[in-house]
Order: sequence, then C-alpha cells, then structure tokens
Amino acid sequence: MEASFYPYIAAFVWISLLIVAGVILRAKIKILQTLLFPASLIGGILGFILMRFDLVGIPTSSGWQVLSPSTFGMISFHLFAFSFVGIGLLRNKDAEKRQNREAMRGALWMGLLFGFLFSIQALVGYGAFVGWQKLTGGAFFEVNGFLLGAGFTQGPGQTQAYATVWEESYQVANSIDIGLAFAAIGFLVAGIMGVPFTRYGLRRGWGGQTSGVISPEFCSGILAEGNRLVCAQGTMHPANIDSMGFHLALAGLVYGLAYAFGLLWLNYFPIAGIRGIGLGYTFMWGMMAAMLVRKGMQRLNCAHLLDEGSVRRMTNTCVDFMICAVFMGIKPTALTSVVIPFSVSIVIASFLTLWACLWFGRRAPSLGFARAVTMFGYCTGTGASGLMLLRLVDPEYATPVALEVGLMGLVTFVVFKPISLCMPFAAAPDFPMIWIFVGTAILTPLVMYVLRLVGRRQF
Repeated sequence: MEASFYPYIAAFVWISLLIVAGVILRAKIKILQTLLFPASLIGGILGFILMRFDLVGIPTSSGWQVLSPSTFGMISFHLFAFSFVGIGLLRNKDAEKRQNREAMRGALWMGLLFGFLFSIQALVGYGAFVGWQKLTGGAFFEVNGFLLGAGFTQGPGQTQAYATVWEESYQVANSIDIGLAFAAIGFLVAGIMGVPFTRYGLRRGWGGQTSGVISPEFCSGILAEGNRLVCAQGTMHPANIDSMGFHLALAGLVYGLAYAFGLLWLNYFPIAGIRGIGLGYTFMWGMMAAMLVRKGMQRLNCAHLLDEGSVRRMTNTCVDFMICAVFMGIKPTALTSVVIPFSVSIVIASFLTLWACLWFGRRAPSLGFARAVTMFGYCTGTGASGLMLLRLVDPEYATPVALEVGLMGLVTFVVFKPISLCMPFAAAPDFPMIWIFVGTAILTPLVMYVLRLVGRRQF
C-alpha cells in the first residue's frame, strides 16, 4: 500500500500543497499582488526551487524518496490534454450565436497577430541556437530553438506534445525539457513585463474609457466573506450522482476514447513517419472526441445535462495544476549546453513581442490598447495571462475583447493550422519549417493591411 503513493499520488499532494501556499503568499506579499502572479505560478516557482534541493519527495519506511522532474512533466502533459476535453465539451453559445461584427473583426486581428508573433519568436529562438552552435560548435540540436515560439504562444502542454514527437520519432535530445523551460519563463515574462506595461499605458491614458481601478480582492486573489461567486449548477439529482462526478466521468470516458484513437494511429497509420503524433496529439483527439460527444448529446436532446460552469471549473482546475507542474518538470541540467542562446533568445523575443503588440495595437481599428495588452499576455503566457492583463484595462469586461480571445481560437485553428500540423515534423531532415515561419512572418502583416486591420496610429 505504501508503494502506491509513489510517484503520482505523492506528486499530486505536492502540487496541491504548493498551490495552497501560492494562495497564501499572493494574499500576504505585496510584490506578488503588484505582479498579479496567479497562485499556481507562485507555487510552481516555489516547487522549482525545492526540486533543486531534493526537498520534493515522500517519506517511506526506507527513508526519503525524491520525486523526479519527469513525473511532473508527465502530469503536466495529461493535465493539458484533459483540459482540452473540457474545451470540447463547452457549448460555447457565444461562438455559436455570435452577431457581434466588432468582436469577429477583433478576433481576426488577434488571430493574425498570434501567427505573426509565433513565427517571429520561433525564428528568434532558432536563430540564437544556430548562431551559438556556429560560434562554439556545441553538441546540441538547433531545432529546439523553434520551441520558443510554441512555448510562448501555445503554452506548456502543446509544446510538450511537439517535443514528445521530436524525441520519440527523431531522437532530438532534451526537446521536452527545453520546451517546458521556454513555456515556464513565458509565464514570468507575462507578469514581469506585462503588468508594468499595462500600468504605464493606463497612466498615459491609452486605455480610454475602459480603464478601471483594481479592487483589493483582485490583488489579493481572495474574495471577501459574503462576496462569493456562483461557480456551477447541478444537472443531476444528488440522490443519484453528484453533478461534478457525472461531468468528471463523462470527461474521463472521452479521454479514454482519445487514448484509444491515438494508440490506433500510433500502430496503424499508413505513413510511418507521422505515427509518432498518435499519442503526442492526445489533446487534439480529446477535444475532437468531446465535440462529437457534445453534438451527439444535442441530437439526443440531452445536452442540458452539461453545465457550462462545471465544465469550466474542471478545465480551469486542470490548467492551474498544470502550470504548477510545469515548473517542477523542468530539468536545469538539460539547459546547460544551451543556457546562453536560451537566455538571449528569451530576452530578444520578449522585447520584440512587446514592441509588436504596441505597434499593431496603436494601429488597430478600435480598442487597440486593450487588445495589445491581451495579446502580449496571450503570446508570452497563456490565454489566462492575456485575460489577467485585460482585467487591468477592462475590469468588468465591458468591451468585446474577452469574447474575442475565445473567438480567436477559431481564427488560429483555421488560418494557422498548417503551422501546428507541421511543427511535429520540424525535426525531420530537410523539413522546410524555417521557410514556413519566414513566409508567415512576411505575409501576415500584408494580409492585415489588405483587410484594413492596420490603420492610422490611434494613441
């Protein structure tokens, strides 16, 4: 029985402990409130430090047993994939019934800028890795530099999906560790650079009528007594099954279907060279399976059994735990040979991203500053980071920018899907991934001009 706690139950306990610690530290330490670091990020950073001293482990009858970074890396992969099941189960009424033309135009602006930033960041990372290898002749894989773009714009889960394929199918060493490190640093960049940038713009009046005052509860991260939020509604009678239990069971079933499909792909897909993405793309199969289940429930007139609040709580919980696990899954030793190009590329990409968001934001058709700060957070951390910065400018979500963040996923899914489909093969010999990024970086601004998404400077 004792052995059953190691390693995954013990890892879950540690993540839980660190998130609770993050909640307490955010509520008590002023600088963390100023930076608006979420509890999961604070806990992840604390966990990363503890991991370096072998303090993350479990007591056993034979002594202290340390948990490895690989354990947390595996947990972050599955949490990311499982969260996409929740995304697929969401009914997303706003997307299905949208009539807001401004929101669609803003989503298109965001989606195109997303692809541009992804490409620029990937080229910066790759260029730094190639340049350092030519200078030093170091024994490392330059292709790992592309993961800067994935880590910053797409987050740890999808970055790990790409890196898993590279390691398993093309034997590219340290891809997962370097990719997760890029993603983890991206969360820090979103807070350390994004918050001062947003506050500076507000002081200059760039936010216009949408600027608001941040409440003490928003800073501390804890709601006052008597000011609770309604998170979910029950769709099941408690005498039968708890509503959250039903949602977890349904999501677990869908995740099992995603695994089965990935396994079939891995073993039977006719093109051997891309079989490796079978299980690496579990997140995508999970989202697609969830969408099919949701459509099937609509056809059977039982879609009302899905509560959007419950699904969102489940999805957001996975993201919180994933962010914490990502930091604990980093292996600093894997960065030894690339620490210089790794660091240089992050600094260059961060400032280029900030400059691009401000430049395009100033020339957006409307709501340029709100969209600029949102995209900076999104393209260095995650969608949650973007919304975190947006709340500084638009605390009540009175503008359609928050809706545009959700609709942006549709744009990127259609317009930039070729990049996502090509990334797993970027490590293949002679694959023209660099030219795909170069073409995207050149064509995207031109498309934005043609569609009149770039105009005169507004602020």
